Amino acid sequence: MITKPSLFPTKLAPREVQRISMGSEISEPEISAVPLKRSHADLRLRYFCYAVLVTAMVIFAVVRVRLRNTPLQRDEGEYAYAGQLMLQGIPPYQLAYNMKLPGTYVAYAVIMAAFGQTVAGIRIGMLVVILANTLLVFLLTRRLFGLLAGTVAATFYTLLANRWSTLALDGHATHFIALAALAGAILLLDAISTQRKTSLFFSGLCFGLAFLMKQHGITFAAFAVLFWTWSEWKQSASWRRLISRRSILTAGIVLPYLITCLLLWHAGVFRQFWFWTVHYGAAYEKILGLSEGWKQLKTTLPLLPRPAIIWLLAGFGLTSFLWSERARVYRAFVLSFTFFSILAVFPGLYFRPHYFLVILPAVAMLAGLGISASYEYLRERNFLTIVAVIPIVFFVLSYLSVLRGQRIFLFRLSPIAMDQLMYPEDGFPDAVTISDYIRSHTAENDRIAVLASEPEIYFYSKRHSATGYMYMYPMLEKQKFALQMQSGTEQEVEQSRPRLIIYTDNLFKWGCAKEWPESDPDPGMNIFLWMHGYLDAHYDLMAELPMRSHSITPCSYFVYQRR
Repeated sequence: MITKPSLFPTKLAPREVQRISMGSEISEPEISAVPLKRSHADLRLRYFCYAVLVTAMVIFAVVRVRLRNTPLQRDEGEYAYAGQLMLQGIPPYQLAYNMKLPGTYVAYAVIMAAFGQTVAGIRIGMLVVILANTLLVFLLTRRLFGLLAGTVAATFYTLLANRWSTLALDGHATHFIALAALAGAILLLDAISTQRKTSLFFSGLCFGLAFLMKQHGITFAAFAVLFWTWSEWKQSASWRRLISRRSILTAGIVLPYLITCLLLWHAGVFRQFWFWTVHYGAAYEKILGLSEGWKQLKTTLPLLPRPAIIWLLAGFGLTSFLWSERARVYRAFVLSFTFFSILAVFPGLYFRPHYFLVILPAVAMLAGLGISASYEYLRERNFLTIVAVIPIVFFVLSYLSVLRGQRIFLFRLSPIAMDQLMYPEDGFPDAVTISDYIRSHTAENDRIAVLASEPEIYFYSKRHSATGYMYMYPMLEKQKFALQMQSGTEQEVEQSRPRLIIYTDNLFKWGCAKEWPESDPDPGMNIFLWMHGYLDAHYDLMAELPMRSHSITPCSYFVYQRR
């Protein structure tokens, strides 16, 4: 008679551990004489795990749906506007310039095509994305360490992905990076354990998409190549086989970028794409030095390890590699995945809170491992049931405690109040007001120019920009293309002759210049001198709309209409 495998395997014998390759899935050994009570306990735990997972995802969905009308912030506005243009048949980098790769623009276009070109539609689309991330965290952790670990990891991930301090409630590119990297990691493990070439190729494809979402995703592609090479070499020290199969993985990684380049070349915008993502991207990465980057890290870091209990459990999960045989089997994968997740935060040394979202899956996985390894450790030593379930009880109490601690902003704050909590000085709700004014005073085919770093205004108003420079920040940065960008803005606005020009005296939406070259000690004034002269000569001031939500100094949007 064939016995049913145990949900949580007993302690592996040394020879069993040796038979398990580093990249293969742990096979759950059969148990020939398991007491009936143990089987019932496993069944109850299985039901418990799935019930907890579904409950946590439902709570997460309720929170996201309740906050679905939270105003877009500027990065989301950029993605939404670029996606909106794509749905109109206008390729990226034609009317909207930025150094980010276009993967997130495509993702937003897909979301808006499915759920509508509204703030609520985008929020619902992001709910689907992060629920998918949750399921992938569950599947990846379950594959490595079992159902309990996967459930704990996914449940904790829903809490980490609802944190206002890391801006996780917004639809950032880092959420899409995590989505692609998690899918790629699962396929990579399958490719290593089964030696299927199709799994290896599609794993590379996912890691290539992670890079296409934003350049930071390249670290996960590096993880895939290095970990797969190490694992393959351990199984078969054949250079010919290694090179042959690695070419399949590499082809998958490179293919999305090559297809993107071909499509943009065919659309006639490859030159702009190359300048912004390569030339300006490289210049942008050099703006901050190590000392400035360290200051930013010290400012952001205190916001991250919250809820503290989850991060402490993740730290405890790291120690399980020392005392848990099941954990040690996959220590190379987990440690390397965590390491490269951390590296994904470092490009440019900016350390903005939402950059750290790529770390959350690894943190949740380690926390799940900590609970699961503790439970298995106690169970293997035949402790009383009431003792063995202490880690599970601790997990439940931790989840409820965190949920209670975050109840005010998860369940009580309005969407506007939530926005002001996350962005107290940006005034994003005011972009809705100014956009309503624009729509009521322009025709659909009128061009507008927003001389501020608020691309969400273009999205809300459904009007095309007179210039591709959606942000004023680049032209006031300490980088060699700043003056070229100022000149480009001036030329494009003058050629387009927009119906309305919107200007703000909130200098935070412009940025500030530092340490400019001696050849032009104050080039930041060039764009302002041109702007005031051009407005005086060709435009009339029609309205001043105060920024009600700005909390430091009184600021306004000024609307100028062409004479």
